[in-house]
Amino acid sequence: MSAFFVSVISPVMLPVLASDNCVSGLKKEKIAIRYVYDGDTVQLSDRRKVRLAGLNTPELKAGVGWSRAIAKDAKSFLEHWLNVRQGGVFLQIEQETHDSYGRVLGYLVDAKGKGPGVDLLKKGLGYAIAIAPNLEKQKCYFAAEQKARLAGVGVWSFDSIVLAKNITRKHSGFLVVEGEITHQYHFKTSDALVLNNHLVVMLRKAPRMSELMGKKIRVRGWVHAKKFTRDGFSADFSLYLNHSANIDVL
Repeated sequence: MSAFFVSVISPVMLPVLASDNCVSGLKKEKIAIRYVYDGDTVQLSDRRKVRLAGLNTPELKAGVGWSRAIAKDAKSFLEHWLNVRQGGVFLQIEQETHDSYGRVLGYLVDAKGKGPGVDLLKKGLGYAIAIAPNLEKQKCYFAAEQKARLAGVGVWSFDSIVLAKNITRKHSGFLVVEGEITHQYHFKTSDALVLNNHLVVMLRKAPRMSELMGKKIRVRGWVHAKKFTRDGFSADFSLYLNHSANIDVL
């Protein structure tokens, strides 16, 4: 991780995850693809839906024009990757096997265990995201994304970072947000970081965070128009996380 990004917790607290080539030891199941919805979701021939873990691509029918264009490129990239796999396509299912929509959570890989995720992120066609306990490819996905960010390609070639103070209801969904911490709360099972008195970042079931009042951070995740109140203070938007890899001190 470059000096531009500094983890909010000590690196020694993070588990040793997959190697940089992103080849995992998870069990492989040979599958056939019926339909590609977008850059991170497919349907299998047995009608199961699979949501690729560890990354998020822009929505095809939401967001600004450049975001939708990147979404089309991400879908095309995944379709091409699937079409040229001569040795077949396999599914590796993560530790938490399904999301709240009933989709299988895992990775698509070839016969050698290599998947499309690293190259997709290197091209800037999506964002890395850490959602515990599905962290098998966290390390190499974030490293791949960093290469795209430094090169200024894909999503990183546009004004893709939203200032916390400027968030409105039209911004709901996945965002990369920057802001200054104006309040910080410690609860029994979570921490709350308030950015510019407007967005509350809730970090649940993770190691206790250090004191960050006045610091500027960058955070990624799904923003909701959900009010937070505490001791007479209130904020209109919330973002829920369960892993500190999604938060960087600038």
